[in-house]
Amino acid sequence: AAQFRKALALQPDNAYAHSDLGTALLLQGKMPEAIGCFELALRLKPDLAQAHMNLGAALAQRGKVAEGLAHLAEALRLKPDSAECHNKLAVALFLQGRVPEAIGHLEQTLQLKPEDAEAHNNLGVVLLRQGNVTKAVVHYERALELDAGMVSAQRNLAWVLATSADGSVRNGARAVELAEGANRLTGGKDAKFLDALAAAYAEAERFDDAVRVA
Repeated sequence: AAQFRKALALQPDNAYAHSDLGTALLLQGKMPEAIGCFELALRLKPDLAQAHMNLGAALAQRGKVAEGLAHLAEALRLKPDSAECHNKLAVALFLQGRVPEAIGHLEQTLQLKPEDAEAHNNLGVVLLRQGNVTKAVVHYERALELDAGMVSAQRNLAWVLATSADGSVRNGARAVELAEGANRLTGGKDAKFLDALAAAYAEAERFDDAVRVA
């Protein structure tokens, strides 16, 4: 972030620098400040697709989904072949419960960028909401083939393998392997990951372990 602040000290009306600073602040978890940077970038340059996209995604995460969708739609209008725009728009649509539309944009993401691990993981999440467990597992697996350290995909797949109503899908040993790996990578204190680990232990009939981490 410091380099972008220096650039803005020299060129305070540089919309790109404001947008880049916002992106850097997002990575630092400073979302309100990042949103302000994107809004300022768009006042300076209203057709800056990157700022629309990141502002839209940030607003959606903050619960302002309708406002976020408007910015994401504008970003996609400006950059219709952007895989990243399709992916972020899909996430916002999913937050609004618009599952078929979210699937359509994620499929478009993967047409544009077939090896996008995040999009495969997101599509798994959306397909699972739709009840399509088998396809969800395929996309979680593909996400991990592309990025073996993606903890969200590890957790998501572990949960399905441990809890699916379909006995042919469940696999306790694999679920434990995935959930233990995800917990190691996240420090072992995140409730979502601990829940998946407890479910995996229970499916593997390691009930003492399940009680210990629950």
